[in-house]
Amino acid sequence: MNIKVTVIGGAGVPEPVKPTVLPGAARPVTAMPSVPASPVVAPPVFAASALPGVQRKPVEVPLAELVRRFPHVDTAALQRTQGVLAGVHAQSLDATGWLRFGMPEQEELAALIRQRLQLAQEATTRSVPQHLRRLHELLSDVLEALDGGFFRKPAAAVWAGHDAEVTQLEALLGASRAALSDQLQAIGLLQQPVQACGQRLEASALAAEYLLDHVGPETGGLLLARITSLTGSQAMLQEHRLHLEQDASRLQELMTWVQDGVLLKLPAVHAQLAGLASRPSETQRFLAAEKLHDLLQTLKRAL
Repeated sequence: MNIKVTVIGGAGVPEPVKPTVLPGAARPVTAMPSVPASPVVAPPVFAASALPGVQRKPVEVPLAELVRRFPHVDTAALQRTQGVLAGVHAQSLDATGWLRFGMPEQEELAALIRQRLQLAQEATTRSVPQHLRRLHELLSDVLEALDGGFFRKPAAAVWAGHDAEVTQLEALLGASRAALSDQLQAIGLLQQPVQACGQRLEASALAAEYLLDHVGPETGGLLLARITSLTGSQAMLQEHRLHLEQDASRLQELMTWVQDGVLLKLPAVHAQLAGLASRPSETQRFLAAEKLHDLLQTLKRAL
């Protein structure tokens, strides 16, 4: 018996069922219509900014150029100047930055000057000259009494009134030797960084002079003010160096007068005056006066 297939609703032959593709299974290759490829868009390229204050390029100056600019300056100083310029980023400096140019070196000098003033105000530096002056006054009284005179007190009585204070001064001056030696050593330590500070001040001043020829008028005015200030600091450093030399010389003299004048000569004066009679002979008076005169001449140079 033949069976007749009836088509419902006018549908055509049913489409074949497409296979389901499971995850991980091989996907059948289906030919797709060709589509024009999209152009590849490159990321945007940003140009380097040339705005003032952004660049931080150091000032590189050949040594030969500095030699031409400063023909009378030695090579070592120009090399230090070259180093200062290499640390300057001119495009990134504002007015405040230019006004700070060379300021660290000036602050270093100010610190050195404060240290020297503090050392000069030490108690020993002020007390030793005062003790020497007082000792000179007391011994001068005794020498005048030895010269005699109708209205003068006897030299033995004058010495008896001064003996205790002279002994006290002798002890104080003897104890001051160690403190004077320590101060002299401290001054030597202060002299060491002066040269280095002077070299840095010179390099900064030369660098400012070089930059003055390569900047605009506004910055040039600021640099000119800094050059004037740095030049003044260089003069101040020379004055500071002279003060240190004078302080060292003064301390050396004080140590010499204390040691050679007081500690060596004063005991001989003590011995001569201790046996002085109330009515000394001419020989006693002469010997005592000679010892006193020698010591007083030494003390006078210390005053």
